[in-house]
Amino acid sequence: MQKHDTFSGLFLLALSLAMCIGAMQLGVGTLHSPGSGFFPLAGGLALSIFSILILYQARGETRAAQFWTAGANKRSIYLTVVLLVLYSLILEELGFIGSTILLFVSVSRFVSLHRWKTSIFFALAVSIATYFLFTLLLRAPLPEGVLERLF
Repeated sequence: MQKHDTFSGLFLLALSLAMCIGAMQLGVGTLHSPGSGFFPLAGGLALSIFSILILYQARGETRAAQFWTAGANKRSIYLTVVLLVLYSLILEELGFIGSTILLFVSVSRFVSLHRWKTSIFFALAVSIATYFLFTLLLRAPLPEGVLERLF
């Protein structure tokens, strides 16, 4: 696993450096008056700390390990990635609530293997609560679809 951890640690460190440089170009501002680059800078710094920890841990490992652990459920991992890609493709067309309900039902039912009632209930609850949190409290624009027009 040392080779994979070293590669991912270096990749994440390079990504964090790019994030920090981009954030500085946006303007960081101050703690009391943050600019548009403040949170990307904080994220880049946090990512750099974690990537350094990955590199430090990889340096200490001596035994080689497989990329996939014995207990890894590859089907669930691949299905989740496919569902997230599909979610990103339908988000603009169906809107936030509709596409998020479909994502949550799909992941809950086919990845986590919950019952239909449980999957639908939590998908509705999480999607609608998240929509109201972002639109009403945070005033963040989300993609609108058929369901959003009802609210």
